Formats: sequence, C-alpha cells, structure tokens
Amino acid sequence: MMIAAADFRNSRSSLLSATLILSYPVIVFAVLKFIDFPFWGMDVKVWLFGVSVVSGIIVLLYGIPGMLINLGRGIKNDGYFKNDFYVFYDGNKISVTDPASFSVITDDKFYAKDIKHVFYMGKIVKEADPMTFEPIKGIGEDLLEKHATIYWKDKANVYYNAKKIEGCDVGTFQQIKSIYGKDRDHVYYGNTILPKANPEKFRFLEEGIAIDEASIFIFNKRVNIPVDLPSFEVVKNGDYLFCKDKNYVYLLLYENPEPLVKVDDADVATFTLLERYYAKDKNQVYFYGYSKLNSRALYHLTGADPDRFSVEYDASTNSEATDGLNYYMSGKPVKV
Repeated sequence: MMIAAADFRNSRSSLLSATLILSYPVIVFAVLKFIDFPFWGMDVKVWLFGVSVVSGIIVLLYGIPGMLINLGRGIKNDGYFKNDFYVFYDGNKISVTDPASFSVITDDKFYAKDIKHVFYMGKIVKEADPMTFEPIKGIGEDLLEKHATIYWKDKANVYYNAKKIEGCDVGTFQQIKSIYGKDRDHVYYGNTILPKANPEKFRFLEEGIAIDEASIFIFNKRVNIPVDLPSFEVVKNGDYLFCKDKNYVYLLLYENPEPLVKVDDADVATFTLLERYYAKDKNQVYFYGYSKLNSRALYHLTGADPDRFSVEYDASTNSEATDGLNYYMSGKPVKV
C-alpha cells in the first residue's frame, strides 16, 4: 500500500528502502550460504535461489525498477507529467499527446487535454472535443466552493467516468446531487437512466432516497411495491434503515432487487427506532441484523416486552439491551 502513495513513488530513497525490505530474505539466506549453515536440513542454496526468485518477482510486480529509472530521467511516477518531448501518466508515456498544448484540467489530476484529445487517467476519452470539454456544475452550488465534478460535457455529449452517456441531451443536462443528473427527458444515476423518473418532479427525501409524483427511488432502483406517496417518509435515527407511510413500515434493503420490504405486523403509529439496530412498537421488539447468508434481515425478539425494553450496555450481564427479564447482545438472548 505504501508503494502506491504518490510521495513514496517519487522518492528514490523510499523506493530503494522498499527494495531492501522486500529483498530481506535474500540477504538472510546469502549470509547463511556464506557461513555454510543448513536450513531445515536442506542445502541453503536451494532456499537462496527460491527466495531470490520470489523477491525479484515481487519487486518487478510493484514496478520499482521502472520507477527508479523514471526518477533518474526526471520523470514523476504519479499523475501527469510532461517535458519538451513527451507526456506521461503515472510514469508511462502517452504516445498520442502534443506536449506543447497539453494541460491538466482538474484538481484531482484525472482529466487533461491537448489540442486533439481529452484524457482521463492517461487514456483518451473517445469522441470528446477538447475545445469545448468542461465540467458540469451542480444545481445551486456556490461559485466560491469547490465540489467534486461528477459529470463533464462538450458541445455534443455528456460524460460520466470518462464515458459518453448515450442519448443524453447536453443542452438541458444538470447535475442534481451526488452522482444524480437530469436532462429534459430523464433522471440519471451515474450513467444509468432511472426508469420512469420525472425530471421536473424529482426530489430527494434523504441521501439516495428520492421521489417524483408517482414513484420512489432508492439509489438506482425504482420501488415497485404499492406505497402511499403523500404520507411516505424516512424514519431517521442516524442510519436510514426504515421508511413508513400511513399504512405500513418498510425495511430498507439497499442490495435487494426490490429495496423496500413491507413489515406487515408493525404498528405505524408507535414504531420507534432505538440504538444499536433495535426498534419497537406497542406490540413487539425488532432487531435489524444479518442472516446466516450474510444478508440484512429483520428479527422479532419473541417474548421481549416493548414497554420495558431499553438499550444500554451492561458489563455485568455482557448485554446491550433488556426488558428487565430478558437480556440481548446483537439481537440474541444472553444467558444471565
């Protein structure tokens, strides 16, 4: 991980130190060979050859020799770099660039351009026009503040992660929030069209949870189960795990094809979120945890009294929740 850091990659002493550390087993077995000391009953030459091969492969895989050569030639090993003859990205030459007209166009150093091309992380952005290529500013952003640029455009197209969004109307496209955007016809999550979303009525309830006049959207998914939209809201308590309308409580399962799951027996009027992923209503207590298949699931704590149930860690019983008679840790009963 440290070799991937920019400062590390541009430090000759750091790269040599890393080479020495990776070659440490070679040094050890070379010493053992010099003093003719056997290792695990085997000729130490076998071990020396083996660790030399492994260490050499690791050094080559990290690209340390190439990075040292680049530094010797005055070439940076991270981001864009140019001299009078060539342009480089992460120390690798970009053969199609014009150094004289080349410039980096983002603070994160991902996007750059010359007179003929737009580049993203050293690769050409296909069809992008460098003369008109520019960031798309989010709706309502303060001009004095810096925000991450998600979408880009030129005279003909909109781009997300350096890929053209097919069919997008560049003249009306706007970034709404985070990786959401819209044009006159569609709402987009990244470069994916949100099905049946109305760009004129689309609005956010919370991060990743939005509605229009007819539907609810959870990140890039449209909710298909019937929901009463006028009364629909997110139940808040740090994490957004539940929603509700006037009829039902819903569990949010972001990874599911259908992200809203109805909790049929929950009482809407008294449903309350507690700490540590517990919840309760007038009839029962719930725990929102993981199933044996490592997916999120809602459990009913059978026998727990919701009127007396509270959440607070108790070291004497090694529990985090109790109703006075029963004790629980991570939604499971604790024997006291």
